[in-house]
Amino acid sequence: MPKLRRVLVAWLVVLGLLCLSGPATRASDNGLAGPLAPHAPGELLVGLVKTPTRATRDQYIATLVGDVQAEVVDRIDALGIVHLRLPSDRLVAVMSKLRSDPRVDWVEPNYLLHLDFTPNDPLYATHQTSYLNPLQVEKAWDVTTGRQDVVVAVLDTGVNIHHPDLQAGIWTNPGEIPDNGVDDDGNGFVDDVHGWDFADDDNDPSDDHGHGTHVSGIIAARINNALGIAGMAGGVTIMPVDVFHGGIGTYADLIQAIVYATDNGANVVNMSLGALSYSRGEEAAVEYAWERNVLLVAAAGNNGSDALHYPAAHAHVIGVAATDGADQRVGFSNYGPFVSVSAPGLSVISTYRDGGYRYMSGTSMATPHVSGLAALILSRNPTLSNAQVRSIIESTADDLGTPGWDPYFGYGRINAARALAAVPVPPTPSPTPEPPLPPRPIWPEGCVDVLQDGSFDAPGAAAWHLEGEAAIVDHGALSGTLHLAGVDGASGMAWQVVHIPYTTTAATLAFAFRIDNQDFGLSGNPREPSRDRLRVSFQDATGRPLISLLRTGNAADTVPDGLPWDEYLYSLMPQDLVLLRQAGDVRLTFYGDNDANGRPTDFYIDTVRLCVQAKPLSQWPYLRFVIVP
Repeated sequence: MPKLRRVLVAWLVVLGLLCLSGPATRASDNGLAGPLAPHAPGELLVGLVKTPTRATRDQYIATLVGDVQAEVVDRIDALGIVHLRLPSDRLVAVMSKLRSDPRVDWVEPNYLLHLDFTPNDPLYATHQTSYLNPLQVEKAWDVTTGRQDVVVAVLDTGVNIHHPDLQAGIWTNPGEIPDNGVDDDGNGFVDDVHGWDFADDDNDPSDDHGHGTHVSGIIAARINNALGIAGMAGGVTIMPVDVFHGGIGTYADLIQAIVYATDNGANVVNMSLGALSYSRGEEAAVEYAWERNVLLVAAAGNNGSDALHYPAAHAHVIGVAATDGADQRVGFSNYGPFVSVSAPGLSVISTYRDGGYRYMSGTSMATPHVSGLAALILSRNPTLSNAQVRSIIESTADDLGTPGWDPYFGYGRINAARALAAVPVPPTPSPTPEPPLPPRPIWPEGCVDVLQDGSFDAPGAAAWHLEGEAAIVDHGALSGTLHLAGVDGASGMAWQVVHIPYTTTAATLAFAFRIDNQDFGLSGNPREPSRDRLRVSFQDATGRPLISLLRTGNAADTVPDGLPWDEYLYSLMPQDLVLLRQAGDVRLTFYGDNDANGRPTDFYIDTVRLCVQAKPLSQWPYLRFVIVP
């Protein structure tokens, strides 16, 4: 049975960075009300509470399926997730029932997302030297053209694994026996011999668009094979990871793709995609990979502005701007404090899905040049950490623009020869790498919701303090929904006091939100790209911000009449818990505002849940002296 798209865990529309001539398409509203669109019709993703044994989990699933009369499409046992299918007209009722089930940590529809371009290779001398010569790649290739055991995961539209200039460098899962219908390596993906397609949820990461094959060729088209072009690191391996389906995918696919690439041995993750909204959920996925020594590289964006662009703007991602063959900034390239380095991104020729070659432009094309250089550095010395590789790339770049770092070129345009010359000689023998960190669970075991009336269904929603343009309204199929802003020049805020016990060991926040937008312009402020804004944060008792959870607004939603509902999910980090416990009673705050330009934006919030796991005091030995019999 074919598997379908996965769930949107933390919302962001991933803008297409395909090329200047190909605007991204957006999924149309499928007509379902409330937080159910757009999504794969009749499909839910259910996160189960942690169970001590697989047998217990099997029993949970069997009982749940019977209770709600659903069909199991897929199981992701590594994360305790089950993918269900049922009639679309029962989705709202089943979601409500499952959310109150003690065996279920979370449940959400399966949401949708959109796309965000001297060897003997005959096209090298005639088509590539104009922009590769400044990078001094030939001198770098005198040192190494890449090792096969260095793996670059391309999170994109898939890859034509049979392209003559790529097929010798496609990743093969060593623990998987092809086409036997068995998950031989136990990683949760059956027959993932050459990667995975998260958009269609199958083991065929073929390119249905062309962008991913183009990006892959820039990284690793074979060098000196008397064919086509030369990639930056023509000897390394490409891991195809598809997160789009004909230009549409889910944000959960991006997060799960990062985890998949990390857990299956990728050294470098290339993300030629991005969006303007900040999300702690996306940042958590980035941190998951960074903590496991994976280097992440992402496009700075093609808006031609200084608006912060994610995931490139996250601290542990190398953000890449685009230059032309004359080392000038290309007009479409974003710029700003998040740009680390720059690389060629104008009229770049590379492999294409039809087996041939094509020119594309964009920061999508600049990004794989940097990923390829990172692969060369690791080929020279595989013992380097991701932080060391990043430092080498940045410190050896050719400084362009104003002296030193600047927002247009970062530390400069990359220089492959200088980077390879700066790589320290690896120790002999190479040290045994440390075992990878175990996956971090998303939902805590024994999760207890500390919020009151997160569904806003109680009369007057007395648990929430409402200020300004904030009100509880009916919205679609939902009887109670928080409405913020929607009035020119006005703002609204809703907050609830929550207490994080000192015994808390894990906590997770989830909520649904919707943006109804009539204003599609940027604000001109890189840190506040939206004119009309939605902000979610933890604050202390005086209203002082402690933790920023989500910054988004009209600039993230460019669809007339607004996007359908989406869900946000974030597991609080240990440092978050320390900060919140020290603050005592804190506020979970939702804030929305509108500028006064005559084009208002409405923000809606619903199904808010803040779950904590806490040990009893009796299980904290150093606290026993305060327990009075």
